[in-house]
Amino acid sequence: MTSPAPKPAGGHRLTVPPGFAPPPLGGKRARSDLTTTMTTITTDLAEIGGLLTPGEDLSDLQLIADSLTALAGFEMATISVARADGHLHMVVVSGQDSARADLLGTVTPIEQLEADLARADDWGIFKFVPAERLKSPADAYGWVPSMESSGAAGAWNPLDLLVAPLRDDSGRLRGTLMVDIPTDGLRPSRDKRAVLGRHAVQAQRAILLALEREELSEQVRLAEAARDVIRRAGRELDPDEILNSLSTGLVDVLDLTDFWLHMSRPSGRGIRTKVYREDFKLPIEDLTNLQFMVDYGRYLWEQRSITVQTPDGPERLPHPDPEAQRLMTEWVRHHKIGSLVGVPIGSGQTWYGAMILGRGPDKPHWSELELITAADLGRDFGRVVHNSRAYLRQKAAVDSLRELEAHKSRLIATVAHELKNPLSAFRWNIESLPYAESEEEYSEVLSALTRNRDRTEKIVADLAMLSKVSDPDHLPNTVPIQVSQVLEEVHKELLAEMPSNDTHELVFEMPDDDVRVTMAPGDLDRVVINLVTNAIKYSPEGGQVIVSTRTSPGWFELRVTDQGLGISPEDQERLFTEFFRSTNPTALKQPGTGLGLTIVSRIISRRGGLISVDSTPGEGSTFRVTLPIV
Repeated sequence: MTSPAPKPAGGHRLTVPPGFAPPPLGGKRARSDLTTTMTTITTDLAEIGGLLTPGEDLSDLQLIADSLTALAGFEMATISVARADGHLHMVVVSGQDSARADLLGTVTPIEQLEADLARADDWGIFKFVPAERLKSPADAYGWVPSMESSGAAGAWNPLDLLVAPLRDDSGRLRGTLMVDIPTDGLRPSRDKRAVLGRHAVQAQRAILLALEREELSEQVRLAEAARDVIRRAGRELDPDEILNSLSTGLVDVLDLTDFWLHMSRPSGRGIRTKVYREDFKLPIEDLTNLQFMVDYGRYLWEQRSITVQTPDGPERLPHPDPEAQRLMTEWVRHHKIGSLVGVPIGSGQTWYGAMILGRGPDKPHWSELELITAADLGRDFGRVVHNSRAYLRQKAAVDSLRELEAHKSRLIATVAHELKNPLSAFRWNIESLPYAESEEEYSEVLSALTRNRDRTEKIVADLAMLSKVSDPDHLPNTVPIQVSQVLEEVHKELLAEMPSNDTHELVFEMPDDDVRVTMAPGDLDRVVINLVTNAIKYSPEGGQVIVSTRTSPGWFELRVTDQGLGISPEDQERLFTEFFRSTNPTALKQPGTGLGLTIVSRIISRRGGLISVDSTPGEGSTFRVTLPIV
């Protein structure tokens, strides 16, 4: 609902000729013919009410005011309407043309009028406040007539106030009808009050009808605009596109200065903030990223209500924490924001976030209809978000199944390929045995058979281990493992198994004896042995392999560093996938199944840990394993 640009209530003075000779009413029509007058005005006002259709400007009420000045014996009549900002806005002035231009748009606080009405004489629909009882400033209602009171009994005083407060069925003040400057210079007599009251009753009906139709028209406009915003947002599936569509639409529909949106992420962790208008510099993240604002958004959703925040404090549903509310009020006041409306977003029992709608101090205050529309948009947008996330979950599930199926096919093909080579070698060597012509040749064939047997057994053992550590339905029993003890045993075992001509240097830095992690027996051994043997395998002779440890509150970190071949960035992306072998030709010369690092990765992730690698080709690699401490 829009209102005329407010003007301060000015001191415009009307010049009224002395004597107040009553003007002729309708040519030959005599002013004393009250019956004819009442019939005419009743018919005129009924026609006016019937002509006011939704969306028409309130200036059509000019006919009502003009009829009153012509038929009720007053020089001036004004109509004001109550707006959401708590003021009466003058929208119609009947009288001198020069006065109309100055008085239209003047505003008067509703509470000021109500205070004056409390001291008024009850004249039926009209209330009369004699000048001697009026507490408001002389020009509070727009003007002070430039006239002299005759001083006679019952003479009209320029500061007299004669107003009809127009209220709806619930008693809410919707507007006022005010008359001034009686043409006979006297305060209305009992008979004249009756005539004036009958005129005003008809005027009241037409004015309230016009206001109701205006409100209905605005309600229809907002509802259609809101539906269009949600319809456009609902056509999008990408969350960012949904947010973009919503923000640009709401700015126009609700006449916003700025718009923010903070949403819980689909994972439930954290908040993402969308800011309309990139040049806006207010640090809205100061509020939206704070936990108390996240809690406030949930609180609004639980209450199924909205909040209105102004520089003077909250107008509805304040933050339940007084200190948090104080911070919000100070933030609004500091950044000179006219008002903020917080609207929760959710669907069913699920809260998704909140919209924060901002208006500058130069914007009109929120009407009740606009607040209802904003609340409805929060619920409608919640359904859009719910449907979008349901679609994304379904799409992710389908994509995951497709990837799983493709992964299974790749795994079967890879296993078949890996087993085909040793089995082919088996077959060729077995077929060659009868044709061995010497003991030496026979021994070479048996040696080849042994190597391929060992390779086949290694592939089968690694596949069995990979299946074991990947099965979420069969988690092994875990116990606290003393890290230093495991590292000492692994160090001794590796040194014992190293060939006598191996020149690699193994350096183990032991942690404190009280560092323990929760793992299945043998798992930590397997992780360390795999990483260290890999480091030795891909390091030059004489190279140093360092196993170092570090502890921090709640976490233990193991590092295995070598001075070997290094790993390219492309290979690092696939390093922990099944059967992956380096694309480096030098690395491919080393035997291996490509399952070791995959097994290590599954063991670590199963225990809530992380594994990563830092590597530069030609300079070596560092593998980092992080595990929670018992």
